[in-house]
Amino acid sequence: MHGDTLSLAEGVAVDVRQLAGWARRVRDPESDLDELSTTDLRLGGELLPGWFDEWVLLERERLRQLRMHALEALADRLAVVGRYGEALQAAYAAVRVEPLRESAHRTLIRVHLAEGNTLEAMSAYEACRTLLAPMSWVSSRAGS
Repeated sequence: MHGDTLSLAEGVAVDVRQLAGWARRVRDPESDLDELSTTDLRLGGELLPGWFDEWVLLERERLRQLRMHALEALADRLAVVGRYGEALQAAYAAVRVEPLRESAHRTLIRVHLAEGNTLEAMSAYEACRTLLAPMSWVSSRAGS
């Protein structure tokens, strides 16, 4: 600490930086998929749990969105090259983190279809439809 400034020592790992770097590599079509293993899915802790300052809430949401978009993109990239098992891991991670996120469910269904598992895709669709059915009632009532 120098005066009013607090800083981390060189070499200290910061999970927010790791998540941002991982997400950037996932979205880069030139990045090597072998370096984007699904073990990186552990980069999902909440930013400053228990803090409710407005800036924390906004940053927490930004990081959640970043992670979700990266998981969906990773699943799609892996499916395109035929790495379906890993693609499913990323898609299921997205659904697990945000069960009400429709794009995560669509990603999961796309991976099943890419793998040729139509029955699994239909099952995933039905599970999503059942889960979101109460939400469609709420949204239709809001439009009245």
